[in-house]
Amino acid sequence: MLAQFADIVGARRALAVTLDSPPRQFVRTANVGFDRDSIPNVAIPVDDLSNPVVVSALSLHSVSCDGAGPIPGLPFGEWTTIPFPQPQFRGAPALLSDTELDLVQLQGCEVRRRSLVDRRRRLGHAPAGVALLEASVDDETLAALMHAASLAGPVLARMAAVEEFRVAGGRLNQQSEMLTTIMNSLPDPIVIINADRNIVAQNKRAEHLLLTTDRDSEGRRRAVEINNLLFTSHLSKAAMGSKETAGSRELNLVDPDEGTDLLFEVLTHSLGPDNGGQAGSTISVLRDVTDLRRAANELERQVQRVRLAEIDAKRERDRLNLILENVADPILVTDDRSNIILMNKEAEQLFEADDSASWDRASAVQANDTKFTTFISNFTISPSLARREQMKLHLPDTDVDLPVEVVSGKILNRRGEPLAIVSVLHDLTEQAENERLYEELKTFSIQLEDRIQAATADLAEQNTRLQWQSRELEKANRLKSEFLASMSHELRTPINALIGYASLMLDRIYGDLTARQEEGLKRIQGAAQHLLALINDILDLAKIEAGRMPLHLDDVSLGDIMTEISQQIEPLVKKKQLTFKVELPSGNLTLHTDRTKVKQILLNLLSNAVKFTHHGGVSVTVSKDEEDLRFDVRDTGIGIREGDLESIWEDFRQVDQSRTREFGGTGLGLSITRKLVDALGGHVFAESTFGKGSTFTVVLPIRSVVRPDDPPRVVDEVPPPPPVER
Repeated sequence: MLAQFADIVGARRALAVTLDSPPRQFVRTANVGFDRDSIPNVAIPVDDLSNPVVVSALSLHSVSCDGAGPIPGLPFGEWTTIPFPQPQFRGAPALLSDTELDLVQLQGCEVRRRSLVDRRRRLGHAPAGVALLEASVDDETLAALMHAASLAGPVLARMAAVEEFRVAGGRLNQQSEMLTTIMNSLPDPIVIINADRNIVAQNKRAEHLLLTTDRDSEGRRRAVEINNLLFTSHLSKAAMGSKETAGSRELNLVDPDEGTDLLFEVLTHSLGPDNGGQAGSTISVLRDVTDLRRAANELERQVQRVRLAEIDAKRERDRLNLILENVADPILVTDDRSNIILMNKEAEQLFEADDSASWDRASAVQANDTKFTTFISNFTISPSLARREQMKLHLPDTDVDLPVEVVSGKILNRRGEPLAIVSVLHDLTEQAENERLYEELKTFSIQLEDRIQAATADLAEQNTRLQWQSRELEKANRLKSEFLASMSHELRTPINALIGYASLMLDRIYGDLTARQEEGLKRIQGAAQHLLALINDILDLAKIEAGRMPLHLDDVSLGDIMTEISQQIEPLVKKKQLTFKVELPSGNLTLHTDRTKVKQILLNLLSNAVKFTHHGGVSVTVSKDEEDLRFDVRDTGIGIREGDLESIWEDFRQVDQSRTREFGGTGLGLSITRKLVDALGGHVFAESTFGKGSTFTVVLPIRSVVRPDDPPRVVDEVPPPPPVER
């Protein structure tokens, strides 16, 4: 039509603009005579009455312009408009009245008042669009074109309605596809049901549970049928307001693929009534709460376990309180902020004061708390797990200084973080007194050294006399050793009598004993046996130094010796839960040696190995060459530093010479062992790795002989305990 209009008037170019939907502006609908790159993009608002296109469309009159004022945005000079009317519709822009048209001023344009319809009929029409022809049109041609445009207007309106319906349909399909995509992307099954309880729509997850295909197995079909029955039953009960579903919205279904039970929470919403006002469709969302229910059950079990743990913790706390109340040393438990959370009665006497306490007592308690809190605060931030430190506290009741040693250890949680600190306070009053005496002795020693230095000038004159005195001292020392060796019987006899009488009393020879009497006798017996062992070591050393240690050489069986040694050392090994192993060479080997001395040598080494071993075991390996036997006594104990391997053989010497050493004894065992080995013509040495264990090696000749220069030996016999009358 636009091309025919342009051909009738001889226009080179033409445009058709129509109202868009909704009618806000006039946009280009068709064009004639424009290149692809020169087609104008038209968008003219309907309320712009300064634009000839709007005036022509709203007045249904033609407008002609002579080129003096071109239309903004249009590449026209001289042109004419042909309006298209259409039937009135809701929302259409109002037409201009004659009065409003008279007020319109268009620069370079003229409104040609040749209306398509008369004034009365015009009120039932609305603008549809305008055809712009680049040409001048005479009145007769204009009338013909206006008549044709009046016939084309309704057609254009219907074409716009069809296009609008098509666009709306496309949008509806797009929205439907979007809604379907959204529903299928949701993890929860969604089902839409109409008023007849028929499923009208469902997403993929719901189809997985409620829909079957021809390719499904029989088992899956049965599972889907069960799901449909359960779901339909649930909807029916919900619709009837059943009491079974009034308080529960849960639905049990079956996984068609796995065959496992699934638990869903059904959320149902109405989509509104239908056109007849009856109940319409509903949408049901099935939220999978299987894992949630499983987690809830597990949480409930966890809560039960926590409650049981709290009961156990309370029981353990009560037991701990009972233990703390019966410990003599003060014990305190602090949290990670250095606050005291638990202490026994002994600690309360040092760190607790009530409101009625005197000012002196409160000051002493505060001073104790300050010192202890400072120690705990420093220990809390340190990486160490245990700490020992000495501090001086005050007894609040007597204001007497109380030296203590604080032994603290951290209690860690599973993440390795300090949860609490347990501190034990040991009373060091006696040790402090001993240290004071030691300091006094040290001062006296220094003073004595000063006096010795002052007397150094006299030493040159007295050198001869001192040498004589030295010889006399050596003689006296030898006489001392001979005296001790000869006094073995006199020293051992009263101790053996003491041990014997204690044993007889413990055997109820002299009558029944009370528990306290029995405990005292056991302590007496243990102390006497310990004293006898110490005296034996000293007397053995004295006899060796005096040359009075007897040697009884005889043929003895190595197997018998090792059997007796194993029987004697086995109780000590079992008491410390260690392993004990003996390796002997093949065959029955016979030695010509002193049976007692060999046993004493090996027992000394084995008892030392057991004493200094806390974990692992002790072993004895015997190997033989042509003339000697080699005994290797190995242990997995604390070991010896390389610098101490020579000093351990000295008399009265242990590696730990401190006053608070862990292991007791005279320090004579290894010294006596070396002297006995030398007496038998052998040698002994040690190898050790500190912290991992030691190996003591004894090499003895298979046939021991008495050297010609050995002094005479005397045999000592220990008498039996005296008889006791019953």
